[in-house]
Amino acid sequence: MKKLFTFIAICFTSASLLAQTYEYQSEQNPYYWKNRMPNAAYWQQDVNYKIKATLNDETEIIDANEELTYYNNSPDTLSFVYFHLYQNAFIKGAYLENLNLANNFKQQFGKYEAAGKGTEIESIVVNNKTVKTTLDNSIIKVYLNEPILPNSSVTFTIKFKTYFDGGGNQRRRMKTYKDRWGNKHFNGVHWYPRICVYDRKFGWETDQHLGKEFYGDFGQYEVEMTLPNNYIMDGTGELQNETEVLPPTLRAKLDLKNFEKKPWESAPDSTLIPRNGTTKTWKFMS
Repeated sequence: MKKLFTFIAICFTSASLLAQTYEYQSEQNPYYWKNRMPNAAYWQQDVNYKIKATLNDETEIIDANEELTYYNNSPDTLSFVYFHLYQNAFIKGAYLENLNLANNFKQQFGKYEAAGKGTEIESIVVNNKTVKTTLDNSIIKVYLNEPILPNSSVTFTIKFKTYFDGGGNQRRRMKTYKDRWGNKHFNGVHWYPRICVYDRKFGWETDQHLGKEFYGDFGQYEVEMTLPNNYIMDGTGELQNETEVLPPTLRAKLDLKNFEKKPWESAPDSTLIPRNGTTKTWKFMS
């Protein structure tokens, strides 16, 4: 299939093992922390992400808007918050490059990474007011105009860009690549600004991304990704508009039984989903 798109958004941390029949914070969700507290003093922060994004497969850039509702369930008043910008770890001059050089490993960079482009914040608005920020490689600090009181919530509206890159010899989860026939693929992981965890033991978790695993809040995600019509997308959670983006006629074309006699390692059939200049918006909830 020409330009098959496999956008695997495994970065979303949520109750996606359940059928999506209720909100994450619902009393009916047996996995919601308030419904299974180990003790009366226990708490977690809640997050609710709504992201609308478009991928330009020619420039390999995501343009997106993120709305995050953040619930402060802690007993503390928060006057600032932190976000992870994970893709900034892979740019030229990042802490990860310094770590690699200290270990005698010379990191290779794609064109965007060499230019210092990972995830770029274009604007952050909190409750309809702009805020001051400071950036430290893969961590951005947001200074709030008004503190988030215990048992209250706040809404962040973030406009951002994330750049795909080939990345060379550095282990990563997000990249673009071409298969042996020249068809372009995208893997997308942690491509959006994600708020850092605030917990009882450590306070804010602001470790730089150095190729390690991730620590994130559980929550609910609603993601819309707009792509050229000839791409197929998969992602964490449940596809909300399957009949629109994968109608029965298309699913029938893609059925594996159609390819059971196809010679091994033969070229994909570029006529299955011809590119026609239109786009599709894939909607996932988890």
